[in-house]
This record gives sequence, C-alpha cells and structure tokens, in this order.
Amino acid sequence: MSNDVTTPDGGAPMAPPPRTSKRRALWVATGVAGLTGVVGLAALGGLAARDDKSGTEPVAENHAAAPQNASDDSRAEGGKGGEKGEDGYGKDGRDRGEWGPDKGEWGKDGKDDHGKTREVPCKDDALIDALELANRDHGGTIKLAENCTYELGVKDRKFGSALPEIKQDVTIKGNNSTIKRDAEDTFRIFRVVDGGDLTLKDLTVKGGNANEFKYPGGGGPAPTALVPDGKDDDKRFEGDGGALLVERGGSAHLSNVKLVDNNAEGDGGAIANYGRTWLKESKVVGNHAQGDGGGVYNEGILKVEETHVDDNTAGGNGGGIANGGGEHHDGPVDLTSAAKPGKGDKGEHGKHHAGTVEIIGAHEGKDASLSTLSHNRAGHNGGGLFSSGGWVTVSFTAIGGNVACENGGGVYAENTDLLLEKVHVAGNHADGDGGGVVTTGGRDWAGNGAEKDGLAGSATIADSAVVDNTAGRFGGGIFNGEWLVKIEDGFIVRDHDKDDNATLTIRDTDIKGNTALNGGGIFNNKAKITLTKTHVTKNTATDSSKLHRVAGGVLNNEGRVKLDDKSLISNNDPTNCANTVEDCFN
Repeated sequence: MSNDVTTPDGGAPMAPPPRTSKRRALWVATGVAGLTGVVGLAALGGLAARDDKSGTEPVAENHAAAPQNASDDSRAEGGKGGEKGEDGYGKDGRDRGEWGPDKGEWGKDGKDDHGKTREVPCKDDALIDALELANRDHGGTIKLAENCTYELGVKDRKFGSALPEIKQDVTIKGNNSTIKRDAEDTFRIFRVVDGGDLTLKDLTVKGGNANEFKYPGGGGPAPTALVPDGKDDDKRFEGDGGALLVERGGSAHLSNVKLVDNNAEGDGGAIANYGRTWLKESKVVGNHAQGDGGGVYNEGILKVEETHVDDNTAGGNGGGIANGGGEHHDGPVDLTSAAKPGKGDKGEHGKHHAGTVEIIGAHEGKDASLSTLSHNRAGHNGGGLFSSGGWVTVSFTAIGGNVACENGGGVYAENTDLLLEKVHVAGNHADGDGGGVVTTGGRDWAGNGAEKDGLAGSATIADSAVVDNTAGRFGGGIFNGEWLVKIEDGFIVRDHDKDDNATLTIRDTDIKGNTALNGGGIFNNKAKITLTKTHVTKNTATDSSKLHRVAGGVLNNEGRVKLDDKSLISNNDPTNCANTVEDCFN
C-alpha cells in the first residue's frame, strides 16, 4: 500500500466506491480500509501494528529488525533508503504510509512507552540531545519535565527547524510542558521526514515561525526528496508548518496537544501535512499562514478527532483548515476572454493536489465532545474549511463564526467529494457567495467556457443545520454550482445543459434564518440539488432590483432543484422560490 495520495504517475487518486458507505470510501480511497463511523484509536492503530518488544528491554533488541533510515544522500536522489524486499517496500514489508508501530493507545498492544525511555530536565539543550539520541537509537520515548517551558533560541541551519528532524519512531510525553520559540530568528519547531513517526502527548507548542528557508551554498534548488509531490518546484514547503511539518512518508500523532500562536510564511500556520497526521483531543488556536490553511494545511491524510480549530487566519484560503491550495476568485469573470489556467505552477488543474480529510467529534456517552471550526478567517475562500479536490468528511462538528473575504464563509469545496453529516453550520459570513457552504465544480468545469476536463463538485449534507449565515452576494446558507453568475442575465429560465457543475444532495436538514442579496437560503447556478425531508424556512433576500427575480428561499439559475413531498420551502422573504423549482409555492 502506498502512502501517496496520487497515482504513481502523479495523476489524481482513484475514485472511491459509491457514497453508500461514505466514510469507509474516504479511507479506502487512500489505502486505509475498514475505518467507518467514529473510529476508536485501538482500531486504527491495529491496522498498522507491528511486532513491538518495547518496554524495559535494551534499544538494540527492541529495534533489531527496524529498517534503517535513508541517508541525506539517498533522500536527495529520491530513494526510500534501506534495502527493498520482494514486495517493493523496506525489509519489514511495511508501507511507511501506514499509521506506524504500536505506540500506546495508537497500537493494538496498549503499551505506553516504546524503545529506550529518557527523562529530560528542564533545559532546551537536553531536549535537543535526547532527540538526537532517539534518532541514533532507532527511536524511543522522551519524558519532559513537568510544567516546564523549553525555550528554543537557535535553529538547525541545515533544515530550518529548532529541533533535530524526526527520522525514527519517537514519542514525546509532555507532562503539561511547553516548547516555544524564544528568539528573533524565525524557525519552525518540529520536522518529520520520510520514515519518521512522531507522537506528541500533553504538550503545548507555541510561537513557531516557518520562513522560506534558504539552503546553504548559494540558494540552489532543494534536494529532490525535500520537494513533495503536489508542490511545484518554485514553491518549496520550507515556509510551511510553523509548529510542525510532516513530509511525505512521515507521520504524526498528536493527543491533548495545544498548537498556539504559530506562523508560516507559506501554508499551514500550525501544521503542514504531506504524510499522515492525526489530531485527537487537541487545540489549534490563534495561528496564521500567509498562504493557505491558517491552522492546518493538508496534501496527505489528515484526521481531526474531538479537536478545536479556532481563531486562526490565512491570507489565502482556509482560515481553519485547507485541503490543497487553489486559485481565488474575485467575483464574476468573463471566462471566454480570460486566459486558460496553466498547468505548470500549481499542479494539473491550477491548484495544489488535495488529500483526504476526516473531521469527527464524539457523540456518545457523558464525555461526548464536538469538534469545532470556529471564528477562523480567510483572505480568499473557505473561512472555516477549504478544499480544492480530494475527499472531505465532517461529522459531529460545529462550524460557526467563520469569515471569508470572498466565498464560502463556513465551508468552500471545489472539485471535492464532500460529506457534511450531523454538522451545525451557523453564524458564518462571506463577502461574496455562500455564507454557510459553497460547493462548486470550479472554473475548469466542462461546459463553462474554460478547459473541458470534466471536473465537477459532489456533496451531501445530511442530518444537519445551516442557520443564521450571511453572504454579500448570493446564497446566504448555501451556494451550489458555477461561481460565475452574470447578474445582467436576469436569472431567467433557460434550457439546462446536460452536465451539472455540481451535484448536491440535502436530506433531513434545516436551512433557516440565512440572509443574502439573492437566494437567502439556497442559490443554485447551473447545477443540481435534491432536497429530501428538508425545510428551507425564514430566509431573506435583500435585493430590491426590479430587473430580475428575487427569492428569499431558493433561487435556481439554469439548474435543477427537486424536492420530495416531505420537504418544505416556506415563510421566506420576499418569496419562497424564483425560476423553476417544482412543488415550491410563493
């Protein structure tokens, strides 16, 4: 099994199975089969558990069969390092993309420590020494002093991080301590390279600042292995991940960790993930990225469980979380005269490759806790969550109070297979379209005058509430379809094209109290929406123009909207529907 999110030739990942088992499809599509519903930690760790003889045994015995990490030279040549077995992987036959060895509750044997355990006094030099020894000894467990603040003032000039890069299986037990940058110099805190596996527990990571690091020796191109697939050569990830950078082939597990006040000149104010990262019962708060992903940027596999991603900001897309990067849109553009997007700078379709994201909260028992995406802000699209490609599923999560300076105040999903289930989308705002949610096929959709590559958006919203969101233009609650809307066309009824820019299914959901210039509840543009057991009520459109139709409930422009006999569109201002919406009455 490969840990890549693209096919071996660099193309898009294979399509998942039908949506009948969405969350399973999400993980099967990226090579992690069998994770359905709210997954227990033991179940996930058991998928990739290997024989572990850790504990009090000597390090040499614990890791006698562990594969050697690649040297710097072998990584520069793009090699994986170590000998290859008949299966094409390392000697142990284990794909590095899997969740890794037994690590306490992550693994199936339940052991808490692994390898040699080192207790580190409250000195930053001692922490650096302990990490260097852990890498040398093929991994181990590091226990920090209780309630200590480790202040880092010097970065590793070779790799641009404060601490030695993580090359092996390393666990840091924080004991409620803090690791922070305490210098005018800018550097990130942690870097996990191919083959490295980092676990952080009960720890605060603060003040990391990733900059566009220049390699020693005159600023030549970075080694091949330091440029992950999906990133263009002239935008290396050296400015990504203020607190934590996980390279392709690496993995990170964070449990009860706070990532606070970190910054990135590139993407991922707190975390930039190109491998596999799992956040559980953690907080990502007050971070900033000049690019995409104020809290987290993802091009790999990201799992966020019972975690709060709040009060982060991005100069680009995804104030809270960005799954892949994308081109921002400043309102209507005449695509027939605009230059077609190039394929050189940001991947095949003018954007970075996206990965897989699952965001879930606990929903059973007295300790039930929702995940949150709240009060984040994006300079472009997706105030809370942005995705440009890939697969995203969100459940038992509150998405509220986020702001996008362009489109998608709560969620912006372009060319994405999206599922929102048991989600509360409330009080978000977009200066453009889609105060709550935007689903779109994007500018490369076949049939809109740009390159006809067949891209389209596909989304389901189920058992959810989309309430009290606002948009400066169209779709206070939801905007579905092509983002190019020509107001002068008057929203008149036309023959619908056979292809839909986006397909949205809404079931058992309330869309209530949203406000926009037009389409207060829903604005559908050259796309398809199916409503099942859904109520669209008390939404408002503020457009007073007499030149075109105005609807407070649902406005359908060159699209298709269908509702079953248990759905209701009523009490919207000034009207319930405009243009063709069957079984909707004003």
